[in-house]
Amino acid sequence: MLSSVHSANDIRIVEKEARSLSEAGHDVTVVARPPRASNGGCIKFRLIELPAVARWKRPWVMGRAAAALARATGADVVHFHDPELIPIALWLKRHGCRVIYDVHEDVPADIYSKKWIPRWIQPLVAWGMELVERKTARRFDAVIAATPAIAHRFRNFGAAVTLIRNSVRLDEFIEPTDNAPRKRQAVYIGHVSFNRGLVEMVEACEAAGLPLVLAGSIGAAESDWLKSASGGVVYRGKLGRSEIAGLLNESLIGLCLFHCEPNHLQAMPTKIFEYMAAGVSVITSDLPKSKEIVDTAKCGFSVSLSDSTGLLERMVLLANDPQRAIALGRAGRAAVATDYNWQYDAAELRKLYKELS
Repeated sequence: MLSSVHSANDIRIVEKEARSLSEAGHDVTVVARPPRASNGGCIKFRLIELPAVARWKRPWVMGRAAAALARATGADVVHFHDPELIPIALWLKRHGCRVIYDVHEDVPADIYSKKWIPRWIQPLVAWGMELVERKTARRFDAVIAATPAIAHRFRNFGAAVTLIRNSVRLDEFIEPTDNAPRKRQAVYIGHVSFNRGLVEMVEACEAAGLPLVLAGSIGAAESDWLKSASGGVVYRGKLGRSEIAGLLNESLIGLCLFHCEPNHLQAMPTKIFEYMAAGVSVITSDLPKSKEIVDTAKCGFSVSLSDSTGLLERMVLLANDPQRAIALGRAGRAAVATDYNWQYDAAELRKLYKELS
């Protein structure tokens, strides 16, 4: 049983986990707010509509709704992703459910990226979340960590931790061939924001004379800024899984220029794995984990965002030498096939559920 309240950005993670558990014979229900996954298969969905209440009230109102739906399904295991659901999850545990906390982010560090939380109160909120996770970690039946850094943090709290990376399903992406046509364009998929390199991507592509295609959700401020930016940028909006695969398979360069923020330092961005799976050469900012992934796979370049000249040089290099870009993309595909492949992480997920049954 998988129960989760999540944002639209997390739908792919939930879908992968739910499909893998369903394929392993588990009866899976996803309790979530819209949109639901595109291909539910044998997965049942119980959708929670976003309530018309103040933002600070939503976690409590939606959490109560999620708990009621989870109990109504007779769940044996409640698998949740959102830290604001910790009190609800512990309440369900007291009522006989086994509970898994699935941690995608370093939540206290991520507080500092939340623009809707006033800056003056962010340290207090981050401290509070650190305290809550520290005090409750050992009470969960299991904690799933998406990165080694998160796993280390929760092991220090005394939790029972399983590392399950947010890697990619290789079968979603067409294996690239030497003669497959690729457009001379750069691409970015995911949430479009300033702290994920929007300005740097647009300016570097403009200087390189390279079209930029963006796909994903976007904030109001970023949308307004993009409208005033020069031409050469195409915003495709939110795309389905097959549309994302198609866009990547026709593109030459994948960009992931996250800024140096606390929650980005040890992150393993799924978009990098998706670029690699589609055979797209990668240019990423030189954050520790992103640099390690790209350098180890030899699938592209990592650059400092303070070095705009270096970023531009690498963009021009790949744009003007498509065969080199394609060769780097093939190296990335090979790395995903042997390591960053969801089949390996799904096996860990199924093993965890077997241990809990």
